[in-house]
Order: sequence, then C-alpha cells, then structure tokens
Amino acid sequence: MNGKGKSGPITVDDLQDLYSELRGSRSAPAIMDARALFLERQWSESHTKLTEAYEKYSESRQRILRQDPEKQVDAKATDRDRQIRRLQRKQEKAKEIIEKFEEYLPQLERLAEKEKAKDQTKERTEDLPPPQVESSAGPESAGPESASPESASPVDTVAATKQSFDSDYVNQFSELIGDRQLDFVSQRFDFRPLSEPDDVVVDAVYLLRRGDRCLLIHAGPSAEDNGKLHCVDIHKAKNNVTLSRRAMVKLSQKRKLVLLVAKSG
Repeated sequence: MNGKGKSGPITVDDLQDLYSELRGSRSAPAIMDARALFLERQWSESHTKLTEAYEKYSESRQRILRQDPEKQVDAKATDRDRQIRRLQRKQEKAKEIIEKFEEYLPQLERLAEKEKAKDQTKERTEDLPPPQVESSAGPESAGPESASPESASPVDTVAATKQSFDSDYVNQFSELIGDRQLDFVSQRFDFRPLSEPDDVVVDAVYLLRRGDRCLLIHAGPSAEDNGKLHCVDIHKAKNNVTLSRRAMVKLSQKRKLVLLVAKSG
C-alpha cells in the first residue's frame, strides 16, 4: 500500500468515498450495490458486487497502466512535459483506487466467511434433536415452568416500533440527508430486507428511500382494507400511503425499503 492505506476496518463511508471517486464509470453501479448490501450486513453479496466493480475498473485501466509516459508522448511535442505529468497523474490515481479495492475486498471476504460459518453452525444446530430434559419430580409437579423445549416460543427478531423513536431522535434524523440518514439509523438498528409477504411486520417501523432522502415509516393496519398497511411518516404524518404486503416486498427488492430491527449482539 506504500503507506497510503487507511487504518481500521472497512466502513460504509469507505464504499461511499470509492463510489464518489468513480461516479459515472462502468464500475460505479456495482459499488453502490455493494454499499447498500454492506448496510444490510449481507457481507457475501457485498463482496461479490465489489469484486465485480474491481474487475471492471481494473480492465478499464489496463492500457493506461501499461503505458510508459516518457515513450508515450511525442518527443517533439511543445507541451511534452505537461502531457507526461498528466499521464503520470492518471497512472497514480488508478493505482491508488486499485489499492483501495485490494484493501477492502479481503476485509469483506473475511466478513463473508464468518457469515457463512455462522449460517452453517445455525443449520447444524437446527438439525439436532431437541434436548431431553430429565427431572426427578413426578408428573403431578409439571407446570408452565417445566414446559418441554418443543413448546417454547422461538426467539425472533425484535422489530422497531413507534415507541423505539423519541422526538429528539426523529428530529435529528430529519435534519440529515441521504447516506448520513442511513449511517445515523444503522448505529441503533439493523436493516432487514423483505423477501416475501410473510416478512412484513404490522405495527413496525421501516426505512423508506424516496429520492435523496429517507423516511421513517410506521406500517399499521389499514382501516379501509384489511389486506393492506397504512404507512405513515413518523416525522410528518401528511406523508402517508397505503400499501399491500406484496408492494412492500417489491420496494424492498428494489432496495428502497427495509424493516428496522433491534441490533443483534
């Protein structure tokens, strides 16, 4: 890295800065997807997208990096020195960006490997038979406290509710814009994308992207249609819309809507 690498683990700001440097290039959309997936803690998918961006960028810079500035510029050119310096700056910038990719990718890969190992452990645990609970007490002593593991309620993700947000927090959020809003919310909550209608939680709060701003939306039951949810901006109630569960899933698949849940760990 020639001493130019950043210290500390990769952050969403690193990916945003990388996108800003390559905005308008072929690799920019993949970087933006990698950043969105990073925020959703989908490490493996984020790594895949950043790898795609790296390959596209490296391919586009091959010709420039192979050039010898001294030989590339005509010796008789009146502004030869200026042209040489210009080409050298392009090469230095390309190397700098490639170094960033090569710094971030291994970190994302390690996060993806941890995610995979965690999922595999979870799958193995779920395949095990429920533990047998033995007790010396007679059957007449059995009660709610001695219920078998099969009857216990599964531990599920705790979705954010309106009570999770006080007025100060909402006001701070509303004063921010774009990625700063995402960063602010991600400090307190995890983002859970919706894959199917059953993933939609009633009376929960969602983050909805609208243009360059995000809204904190409370999705409650609709008084007019039991099959839909009435979604209201908890900062400005005049911003509201009624959506079906399928419509909410489609918004999530377009990376415009996520369920907010209590941070794990």
